[in-house]
Amino acid sequence: MSIFGSFEIGRKALRAQQKGMDVSGQNVANANTPGYSRQRVDLAAVVPPAVAGVSMSPGNGVVVNDILRVRSEFYYTQLLNTTSHKAYWEMRRETFLGAEVIFMEPQEYGINQYLGDFFDTWNELSSSPESMAVRMGLREQAVSLASLSRDVYLRLQDLKINLQDELTMRVSEVNRLAGVLSELNDQARFVSALGQKSNELLDQIDLALEELSLLVDIRVNHKANGTVEVFAGGRLLVQEEHNFPIKLKYDQEVDRWQLVSYSGSPLALSSGRMFGLLDAVNKDIPSLQGELDRIVENLVTEVNRIHRSGFGLDGETGNDFFKEIADNGIPASLQFAVHDSILENAGLIAAASRADEPGNGENALAVARLRDARMDGLDGSSVIDYYRGFISALGVEGRESERMTQAYHTAESQLREKHLSIAGVSLDEEMLNMIQYQHAWNAAARYLSYVDQMLATLFHELGR
Repeated sequence: MSIFGSFEIGRKALRAQQKGMDVSGQNVANANTPGYSRQRVDLAAVVPPAVAGVSMSPGNGVVVNDILRVRSEFYYTQLLNTTSHKAYWEMRRETFLGAEVIFMEPQEYGINQYLGDFFDTWNELSSSPESMAVRMGLREQAVSLASLSRDVYLRLQDLKINLQDELTMRVSEVNRLAGVLSELNDQARFVSALGQKSNELLDQIDLALEELSLLVDIRVNHKANGTVEVFAGGRLLVQEEHNFPIKLKYDQEVDRWQLVSYSGSPLALSSGRMFGLLDAVNKDIPSLQGELDRIVENLVTEVNRIHRSGFGLDGETGNDFFKEIADNGIPASLQFAVHDSILENAGLIAAASRADEPGNGENALAVARLRDARMDGLDGSSVIDYYRGFISALGVEGRESERMTQAYHTAESQLREKHLSIAGVSLDEEMLNMIQYQHAWNAAARYLSYVDQMLATLFHELGR
C-alpha cells in the first residue's frame, strides 16, 4: 500500500466514527420518542483487491455497510396480537360495567327490590282487602315497578346507541389509519427506489400498525422495499400506496351490524375494540334487553291470569291488572304498564276470590305467592329467582371480562418490556458508544497526523 493509501484509510476511519457518533446522537435525541427503535452502525473492514505480483496489503480501511434498526419482530408481532385482544376485553368490561350501573343491583333502587316490594304489598292486601290505602299503595308500587323496568330498558337502549355512534367513529379512525399507512408506504417505496432506506419512516409505519391493532385484528406482510400489506379481519386493507376503506352495514335479515370491506365482504374479526363494540351492539345489550322483556312478559301474563279470576270491591271480575303485552314489535318492557281501569279506580283490584265477601283476600294472596311460583316461561324458575340469576350471570360476565383484561394487560406489559429491552434506547449504552467513537475518531485523526509527518519527512529527504 502506498503512503497515499494510508491517507485513505484515515479518511474512511474518520467518516465511519463520525457516522457512529451521529447515530448515537440520534438515539439519545429520541430516547423518549414513542415508537422509536434504536439504531446501530454496521461497520465492516474493506477487503483489499488481490493483484498478482503485489503483496497483500493489511486492508483498505473501514466502510459503513448499513445503519440497522434494532428490534425483535417476534416480540413486536406478539405485542400487536396481545394489544388487540386486550382492547377487545377492555371494551367488554366497559359494556358490562355500564350495564351493571344501569341495573343498580344490588341496591334499594334496583328491580329486585321493587319486585320484592310489589309482592309484599299484594301479601299485605290479602290481610286488608278493603283498605283503600293498601290498594292505592299497591297501585303505586306497580306503577313504580313498570316505570323502572321501562327506564332500565331505555337506558340500555341509550347505551347501545352510544356504542353504535362509537362504532361509526371507529370505522372512520380505521380508514384514517389505512390512509396514513398507504401514504407511508408510498414514501417508503420512493426511498427504496433511490436505493436508500429510512428507519424513522419504518418506525412511523410500526406505530400506525400498533394503533390500528387496538381497533381491529390485523395481519401484516412486510415487503422488501419497506412497505407493508395489511389485512383486517381477513380482508385487504392496505396494499402499497392504496387503501381499501371498510364500512359499517346493518343487515336487516339477521338484525345485526357488520363491518364489511370495500367489496362488501364481511370482516371476520376476532379481537380489537371494534369486535368488542360489535359484540356489545349485536349480542350483549340485546340479550340483556331480551331477558328483561322475558321477565316482564311472564310477570304480566301470570299476574293478569290470577287477577282475572278474582273480584274487586264492586264485585266485578275478569279485569286485567297490567296492560296486555301486544305482539306488535314493541318490546314488552316498553309496554309494561298498569291497566287504565286500575289507575282510575284502585277498588277494581281483584283481591277476593269470591264476590261480596268482606275480608276475602285469597286472590291477592295467590298473586303474592307468584314470588316463589315456578313459571314455564322462565325455565321453571320463579320471577325473582330468574331475575337474580340473570343479574348474577351479568356479574359473572363482568368479572370474567375484568380478569381477561388484567391477564392481557400483564402479558402486554411483559412483551412490551422485552421488546423495549431490544429496541429501546439505553442512555448508558449510548454514552459508552459515544466515548468509543470519540476515542476512535481521535486515534484516526492522530493517525493521519503521523502519516502527514511521514510524508513531510519523505519529501524533505527527496528534496535534498
